[in-house]
Amino acid sequence: MATYPSPKEKINSTVTMSMLLVLLFVSMGVSAQQAIVTGALPEYFFGKSIKLTLIDYETRNDKVVQEAKISPDGKFTLTIPLKEPEIYDLGVDNSSLVQVLVKPGDNIHLTISKDTIQVTGSPETQYLIDYEANRKMVFNKYLKRTYDSSAVAVKSGDKERIEYWNMEHEKASQNYKAELARWVEQPFFINSLAAVHHSIRWNSETDTALMNQMVSIFQQKYPNYDLTRQLVNKVNATKRIAIGAIAPGFVSTDTAGKKIDLKGYRGKYTLIEFWASWCAPCREESPTLVRLYNEYKDKGFALLSVSIDKNTTQWKSAIRQDGYTWKNVCDLNGYGGPVAALYTVTAIPNSFLLDKNGRIIAKNLRGKDLEAKLAELMN
Repeated sequence: MATYPSPKEKINSTVTMSMLLVLLFVSMGVSAQQAIVTGALPEYFFGKSIKLTLIDYETRNDKVVQEAKISPDGKFTLTIPLKEPEIYDLGVDNSSLVQVLVKPGDNIHLTISKDTIQVTGSPETQYLIDYEANRKMVFNKYLKRTYDSSAVAVKSGDKERIEYWNMEHEKASQNYKAELARWVEQPFFINSLAAVHHSIRWNSETDTALMNQMVSIFQQKYPNYDLTRQLVNKVNATKRIAIGAIAPGFVSTDTAGKKIDLKGYRGKYTLIEFWASWCAPCREESPTLVRLYNEYKDKGFALLSVSIDKNTTQWKSAIRQDGYTWKNVCDLNGYGGPVAALYTVTAIPNSFLLDKNGRIIAKNLRGKDLEAKLAELMN
């Protein structure tokens, strides 16, 4: 604590300068415990509220930490208390606008228009913006066609076409993730804390080398940050659900409020299916699941559906509409629920096929691929 001279004491110029330096450093210390994010938004956001959400890459239990009013001319200011770098999502009306990597002492300004986002004061935030721009381009390259074609197939009611496009979607998804991973490997990005954002879209079977490289870099460059802790825990969790591993156990609640334990499925080949009522590709797969379950349920096959819904009514309604007759569980916490976190599920549809001993033998089999695998196991 600084010691101030009595007014009666003679003030030495050297002492005065020392005191000023102390006060300066104290002031800097206080300001370094916060950051300021300002922005300008298009007209259709005027007068609304903008939400600042802290992203949890380990569990996806993201948390809204601040909300600010957007002025009538589209301006906003967020003053963020923080002790270390964090990544946040900025959103309006439950829609994401942009991710920002904020460090203590930052003064970041965002100019957001319909088609572009300009940022000053944060190179790392620019990295996130560039990553998302590339991701959207790669999405359109691989996945948009399968989404659109699947929707057409569903409207036609042609089951074979639905299964075909579901399989095409899974192949496209693998290509999408692989091309994203190649972008992440660029030195400027993988050496930045911004790289942790890609962990949402990891392919646990093919990205092992990339994950290990990121852990090595983060532990060396950012050993004490929570983002590093999240990354390490996410990698360890991803390895726990690798093919050949015993599936992590869990207990969750079904539609009747009964506790369902995964251990009860030992002795059967079991498909753990992560889905949601609002997930179009999941719902498109429902006829295939119903058909295969009815065909093999008496031959040693079981299904356990884990919903990441947050709305009970929508969840139960989708089960009735799609004809699910097997156990369905849900903790109503979305991607932030404990079961989704245990299996590092950050996108759906997502599934794990277990052998009779509870060991993971395949992932994300859909349509004819799932049919072929079950025929191999059951016959």
